[in-house]
Parts: sequence; structure tokens; C-alpha cells
Amino acid sequence: MRPKPTMEWSTLGVAPADKTDAWESVLSNSYRDWHVPCRLPATFYANVKRHDFGGAELVETVCDPCSGQRLRAQMRRDDELFVGIQLTTEGRERFKIGDTGAEAVSGDLLVWRTDLAVQFEVLERLHKMTLMVPWSLLRERMPERKSPPVGGKIESRTGVGCLLAVHLLALSNQITTLDSRLKGSVSRSTLEFIGIALSDLQPSASFDASASMLSRVHDYVLDHLQDEDLTPARIAEANRISLRYLHMLFHHSGATVSGWIQDKRLSKCRDALTDSAYSRQRIADIAYRWGFSSTSHFSRAFKEKFGMSPGDVRKMAGIVKHSD
Repeated sequence: MRPKPTMEWSTLGVAPADKTDAWESVLSNSYRDWHVPCRLPATFYANVKRHDFGGAELVETVCDPCSGQRLRAQMRRDDELFVGIQLTTEGRERFKIGDTGAEAVSGDLLVWRTDLAVQFEVLERLHKMTLMVPWSLLRERMPERKSPPVGGKIESRTGVGCLLAVHLLALSNQITTLDSRLKGSVSRSTLEFIGIALSDLQPSASFDASASMLSRVHDYVLDHLQDEDLTPARIAEANRISLRYLHMLFHHSGATVSGWIQDKRLSKCRDALTDSAYSRQRIADIAYRWGFSSTSHFSRAFKEKFGMSPGDVRKMAGIVKHSD
């Protein structure tokens, strides 16, 4: 397969009516053939950067909520099997790989194959990087493996998986600075690294009851973000788990219950502040709408998270301020 040239694409400048078809085309050019089953809203945003990497491809994607699927019709058009090694750095995405479900959040490493039916659903704005590796190339680094790795998560908080996640993040940040003469050597080292991490991949450990419960809790929180009384006790009671178990679920994901709720509320407020549909609402009203009871606390937390005040974000978006 000939290396593809470096490519960057975004929805900026794409007519709203054309976004769905354009997004499906870019997905297919970057991750093999995909189908986008639902029409995208006019406000949908995505940006994709793709780099050749010694016979593989490194694809960095930022996108708003959407969904896609690879079914038999798409797989029949493939002339080569690829393995995708994905690192999520922001957002949340659900997968169905074959008959098994998975969810990827910030810091997660996930493996999937182009010869298995795959469906994805982006639940909140996503930032991820994926190394698309031909199985023929990867097999050279894994002579003991006769078949491609199964789909699933790689433990990325400790051990080799953690090192691989750091390596992929650094690779994404530095790939444009690599001399073309060095890419081959770096690519071979990366594939050796991936081979080691994949040798310990255990799919059964990737989809456990705790991950399923955390996903359920996340959904409940997102459905009730506007409720000012959204407390850990209420969340635990609604999901029929103990308060201690709720805190444990979030602790294992590297977050706290209150911190996760505040983070999602702040993101919703930022989206509203940059949306002309909310231009007639005061900043305070937007904060109250998403569960903040104190405007001063909201302003401090917003600036800490985004590095700008709510008013400055609104000005940069070109939204007219109405008595904020």
C-alpha cells in the first residue's frame, strides 16, 4: 500500500447540508470504510489530521457527538486487514466490537480490527489519536501470534499500557518534526512496543461490571446536570448502589463525583456561551441553568478550566452580550 500524504480536514467551510456525507468520506479515508447512519446537525464540528508513519497511519481526530458503523457491506470493500490502536485524550465514546461492548474515556487505550463489525457512538466532544496498522506489518513484530488481536481495552494506567499511551501521545505531538529518514526506525520501535502491550490483552477484563455501572452512572448524571441538588447521595440512591461504591467507581477512573459533575457543567456552559441561540441569556442565567448556585464560584471554576472568563469566551465567539 502506498503511503498517503499528510492530510488535514475540518468541517469549517463545509455547508451544513453536506456535513454528513463529508464526514463519512473522511472517516472512510482515515479508518477504512465507515457508514454514518444519522444526519449530523448544522453545528457539528470535526477536525482530522492524518500522517503516514512507516507503512501505518497516525490519525488524530476531534469531533462532536456522532455515530458510525462498519458492517458487512463496508468490510467487503476492504483489501487488507488493519488493527486500530486508539488513545482517547478527551471526551467519551462507546464501542460495540463484534458482540462485545466497551467505553473509552480520557486515558483509555482501545484495540479494534477492521474485519470485525464495529459500531461507535461519541457521547461528548472527543479527542483521540489512532494508529492504523496493517496486520501484515504488525505480524512481523509478533511472530508467535497466528491471528490478529481481539478487540478490547489495554490497561493504560500502569505498566506497559501506560508507557504505550505516553508514547502515542508524544508521537502525535512530534510526528511533524520527525525527519523522514527517522520515521522508519521510530515506526519499528513503536510496533515492537505495541506487540508487547497486545501480548497481554485480555478482553474479558476489559468489560467488567464496574465499567458498566460507571457508564450507567455517567448517563444518569448527564441526564440530570441541570438539577442543582444533584448530589452523590442522590446519584447513588437512583442507581441503587452505596455511596462508598459510587466514590470508588470514580476514584478508579481518576476522578471525583463532584469534580466530574462540575467539569461536565462547565463544558455545557461553554457550549451555550459560544452558541448564538443563547445570546439573549445572561451569563448568570446560563450558569444557573446548568446547576451552578453561585455565580462567583462558577466564574472562578470556568476560568480555571478554560483559562478565560465566561465573558471573554462569549466575546471571542462573537456573541453579543446582553446585560451580563
